[in-house]
Amino acid sequence: MYEYIQIMLGPSGFFLPDAPGSIHTDSQSLELIHSSESGFNELYRGSKNGRFFIYKALKKEYRGNPLYEELLKKEFNIGFSLNHTGICQYFGFIDFPSIGHCIVMEWIDGRNLEGLLCEGVVDKTLARKIICEICDALDYIHRKQIIHRDLKPENIMITNNGRNVKIVDFGLSDADSYCSFKAPAGTMAYASPELIAGEKLDARSDIWSLGVIINELSSSFHFISSRCLRRDKEQRYNSAAEVKRAILQEPARKIKRSAAATIVFMSIAGAVWMASVNQETEADKPVTPSSAATMPVPDIATSAQDTVPKPVPDPAEATIVKKTTPKNSPTHNSEENLDADALDNMFKDAAELIL
Repeated sequence: MYEYIQIMLGPSGFFLPDAPGSIHTDSQSLELIHSSESGFNELYRGSKNGRFFIYKALKKEYRGNPLYEELLKKEFNIGFSLNHTGICQYFGFIDFPSIGHCIVMEWIDGRNLEGLLCEGVVDKTLARKIICEICDALDYIHRKQIIHRDLKPENIMITNNGRNVKIVDFGLSDADSYCSFKAPAGTMAYASPELIAGEKLDARSDIWSLGVIINELSSSFHFISSRCLRRDKEQRYNSAAEVKRAILQEPARKIKRSAAATIVFMSIAGAVWMASVNQETEADKPVTPSSAATMPVPDIATSAQDTVPKPVPDPAEATIVKKTTPKNSPTHNSEENLDADALDNMFKDAAELIL
């Protein structure tokens, strides 16, 4: 028994025997994993002290160019100032012998959101998680007075372990503390109208890009994305935190609007039913004949000799006629019937409450 307890409480360790170099690795060779087709950067993967890192460098044709070297330094300075679980971590800026100046960054084991969307594996629950985590990271960035300016699925990594968000690539980002490289930049499909027009930007420019991403993730949040995509930025959400609150409150909002729509539909149905009942009641009600119609007044003689009155018909033989008022007659009571166009508009208004 004592030996069994010793085995259970024994030292922690690896279950498989060590293979040469399987634990302590320190490789100076780099593996090219991505080269931007339209940009000026390349990404390499290397390892140091048993840990993977990303080395972001300039393409060979851009190395040594003062403009692009300064852009690389600006990206490092902005990225290095950020420390958030939803943002790729920047470790250092070094001169690597084979690739020149480069940024040493966190290696993320996962795929970008663009690839995940192409696979069609994003359901509503995962979409809500991704949107909320993007909002958390964006809110942190914006409170640091930084605008990403190139937020898109390609620049959002999703980890394989836990499906967690990591925003990457601050190469086109800008901050209030910089006075250089202020020219409009980004990806046209995700760029806000004010970014394309070269106007002054604030956090709401990234909110526009977020709205496009929300549309691509799920149609369930169309009500929220539509507000993110207002051309007038004054009508958009003011912050990513507001977008997250709207996402979390969306189920309650839909329940509330569905309940309101149900009440409206019931009210309309009740009004239609009451109108039809009133029409049938009016149509079936017999009309009581007046004394003038059933008891004709005898003719009065116009000569002195004709003094005998004409026979009076028996009242029992008088005919009672059932009368109805045609709907198209001028005397029809239109207040008891709902206009068809008005009904149609009421149903449309009620349907909008559910959307």
